Amino acid sequence: VSYLPDKMALPTWLAVTEALNLYANFFADFDRARAENLLHSLKVPPGKKIGELSKGMQEKLMLTLTMARRAKLYVLDEPIAGVDPAARDLIISTIIDNFADGSSLLISTHIISDVEAVFDDVIFLKEGAVDLQGEAEALRSQHGKSIDQLFREVYRC
Repeated sequence: VSYLPDKMALPTWLAVTEALNLYANFFADFDRARAENLLHSLKVPPGKKIGELSKGMQEKLMLTLTMARRAKLYVLDEPIAGVDPAARDLIISTIIDNFADGSSLLISTHIISDVEAVFDDVIFLKEGAVDLQGEAEALRSQHGKSIDQLFREVYRC
């Protein structure tokens, strides 16, 4: 399992390249070349310390570390929450293009509209219980609404 937490999980005094070294030493399935390619495509500066990076760049670093593993399951907690709207498409395409073949991807998010196109199945949890679940296209057809519209309906305050 490769997990992307919703907050920075590494010491901020580490340099980006040191974070890659840490993951390479800790996870046997870590693909260093893939990580370096992701850093480059996401424009994360490898020589900077994590604490010198913006919140969005820190999230891109954590995404890089997560997606550079050859895991069977990727669990991403709010992968686009701290990223500006202009960068969200890049983040989403990076996620879709980089999870390992034969693997599953679980995304926990409140920003439905930006990721709805990649959903196969959807589960809405409300107060610790499953409130709505099913195949995304079937839910759209059954309710005559987008997943984002259903989400807003289920969680209306």
